Amino acid sequence: MLAQMTIRLLQKRTFEDAIHVILDDVIALHGAEFGNVQLPLGDELVIAAQYGLPKPFLKSFKRVRKDGGSACGRAFRLGAPVIVADVEKDVEFSAFVKDARRAGFRSVQSTPFFTRDGCLVGVVSTHFAHAHEPTSIEMHTLKAYGGIAAEHVYSLLGDVALATKAEQMSEKLYNSSSADRRSEARRRSPGAPTSP
Repeated sequence: MLAQMTIRLLQKRTFEDAIHVILDDVIALHGAEFGNVQLPLGDELVIAAQYGLPKPFLKSFKRVRKDGGSACGRAFRLGAPVIVADVEKDVEFSAFVKDARRAGFRSVQSTPFFTRDGCLVGVVSTHFAHAHEPTSIEMHTLKAYGGIAAEHVYSLLGDVALATKAEQMSEKLYNSSSADRRSEARRRSPGAPTSP
């Protein structure tokens, strides 16, 4: 699967298209119901792309600080994948359990993507309707893909700063109806994600 994911990714020639392919392929890899990609903006993460998550969740997680107890905040702070197999039982996640219930997920994993030089390019999260933990093979594949994806996405930035792209994509997501369409389509059709 890694080879196919890599081929699809390397065919993308814009930063935005690459981010959406990353999201779709990681959701497919994990068999997840929902997902998002967050980009770093200073000491915060902002959602740049999402699939299946309702507006209230997007509002609550519009900006995530690295010192928070969410899976993505912890992955940002630790620089390593964080798996919350059951949000109802995870003490650090307790402040976000209501958000998870409203969004319809019970477990989540968040994985940071770094370039070879150690530059954080983003955090990819997948959310599952039931208590779940991705397999070690899925996480190993995600780790290998993360390095490839980080390098490719970073190369697509050109002269634009990552923080600028983060602001642009987040603003576009929150100011357009595309977030609603992707969320609504996902709730109606629990099959594999569609390309943007």
